[in-house]
Amino acid sequence: MEDKTVEMPEAAEDYSQYAPGMKILRRRRWCLFGLVLIYIPVMWLTLELSGSDRVAGMVFGVWILLVAIAVVFAAFAKCPRCGNFFHMQGFMPLYLRRCLHCELHVTADKKKH
Repeated sequence: MEDKTVEMPEAAEDYSQYAPGMKILRRRRWCLFGLVLIYIPVMWLTLELSGSDRVAGMVFGVWILLVAIAVVFAAFAKCPRCGNFFHMQGFMPLYLRRCLHCELHVTADKKKH
């Protein structure tokens, strides 16, 4: 005999409850991606204003330190739905737009359901 159970549609999940956690997650992502995007303009401006490779090296050192900090903060941001690290599964961070565990989208709390 076959089991003929009828699948009931799940109740719509209230994503607005995740808004505070998602806001923190998005802020950390913006910080990381913003630091990556400003690299070329900052280095160009540093070389134009100072003309010194030594100063450019110091600016690069500060920039790489800030990027390393931003990478750690973004990688270890917790998913508000499942509680796991949003961008980490194993030891390698993947900065995708969905949680690597429960597949919660990074803008799920902003969408109308």
